Amino acid sequence: MNMGRSGRTKHVLVINQFALPRDQGGGTRHADLFNRIPGWRALILAGDRNHYTRERFATTNPLFRLVSIPRAGAGAVSRLRSWIWYVMKAGAMSLRIDGIDVIVGSSPHLLAPVVGRFVATVKRVPFVLEIRDLWPESLVSAGVLRESSPLHRALAVLERWLAIRADAIIVVTPGWDRHFSELGVPGEKIHVVGNGTELSDFQVTIPRAELRRKHSIQGFTAVFAGAHGPKDGLEYIIDAADKCPEINFLLIGSGPAKAEIMAKARRMGLNNVQFRDPIPKYDLPELLAACDVGVHSVTPLSVFDHGMSPNKLFDYLAAGIPIVSNARTPLRAVLEDDQCGRIGDAGSLASNIRAVAEADDATLSRWRAEARCLMETTFSRAAAATVLKEVLNTVTNRASAKP
Repeated sequence: MNMGRSGRTKHVLVINQFALPRDQGGGTRHADLFNRIPGWRALILAGDRNHYTRERFATTNPLFRLVSIPRAGAGAVSRLRSWIWYVMKAGAMSLRIDGIDVIVGSSPHLLAPVVGRFVATVKRVPFVLEIRDLWPESLVSAGVLRESSPLHRALAVLERWLAIRADAIIVVTPGWDRHFSELGVPGEKIHVVGNGTELSDFQVTIPRAELRRKHSIQGFTAVFAGAHGPKDGLEYIIDAADKCPEINFLLIGSGPAKAEIMAKARRMGLNNVQFRDPIPKYDLPELLAACDVGVHSVTPLSVFDHGMSPNKLFDYLAAGIPIVSNARTPLRAVLEDDQCGRIGDAGSLASNIRAVAEADDATLSRWRAEARCLMETTFSRAAAATVLKEVLNTVTNRASAKP
C-alpha cells in the first residue's frame, strides 16, 4: 500500500451535505470513491437526510459521520435554512477533528466548500474544491435565478473566490475546465474525476427469467433509475410512454418532481407507466439486469451543454443493458449515438427506445461489448479513484514541501 512520502496513512475530510452511503438510494459517489484510495483514510461529513426523499437515515458505514439537519421543504428559504444548519454544525465538528491532511469541500451549494476553505485555513492544510454542479450558472439556466441580479452577482463572486483560493479543483466531466479557465483559474489546477461505477458491483448470477419474476418485470421494459427532479426531463419520458404503448416504462427514485409527473401520467391514462420508490444501490444491479433498456433524460438547459457525467448512465452500462438518452450535446465527451445504444435530442426518446426494441442480436451484442470496454477502461470507479489519489497526493506533498 502506498502511504505517500511520510510512510503513514493520510487523512482526508470530505464536507458534502448530500453524500450517501451505498445502503441509500441516490448519489453514492463519495462512498464509492474514497474507499478505493490506497494510503488514504476518509471521513465524510454528510447530512443525515436523504437529499431525494428528505427522510432521515442512519448508517454503520465507517466512512460517514452524520450531521443532524432539519427537513428541507420545497421552498428556497427552507432549503437555505437546511444548508446553513449543516455548514454551521459541520464546521464545528471539523474543527474538533485532529490529524487531517487535506479537506475536500463539495458542491452543489457553495456553502459547504466555504466552510471547507475556512477549516482548511484554520488547520493550515490544503483545500480541494469539488464541483458537481455549476453554480450559479445552473440556477440561471433552470430559471431559478435571474442573471445579473444581486444574488447572482454575489454567488458568481463566491464561486470565483473559492476557485482561485483552492489548491486544486475537481470537476466531474470534461468541458467544465473551460468554465473555470474563464474565471482565471490555471488549467493545471483543474482535474477531471468523473462519475462511473464498477463492473464487479453489477455482476448478477441469477437467471434473467428469475430476475424478471422477482422484480415483477414484464414485456419490453424501459427503466429510469435516478432522481426525479425538475432538471431530469421526466415529462419527456411520459411523452415517450404515450407514443409507445407497447413498451412498459419503469421509473425508480424520488425527488421534488415525482408527484407532479405521477399526476401527469394518471391524467393521460397511461397504463404502461409504473413508479417505484428508490432502492439501495446494492439492489440496483438485479433490477436493471431484469429490464431491457436504460433511459437517461434531461430537461434541455444551456448549462448542460458544458458537459455532463450522469451516474445512472454508467449504472445502465455496467448492468449490460442498452441506453437511450435525449442529451446528445451534453454527452458528446462521454458517448456517441449507436455506441452503446441510441442518443438523440430532447424529443427523441420514443423513436430511439423503439429502435432499441427492434435492434437485432448482433447490434445488441456490439453495444454490450462496447459498454463493457468503456466501463473497464474509462468510467470505472477504480480509474476515477486513481486520479483522485494523485490530486490528494499532489496537494499534500506540495504543502509539506513548503518551508
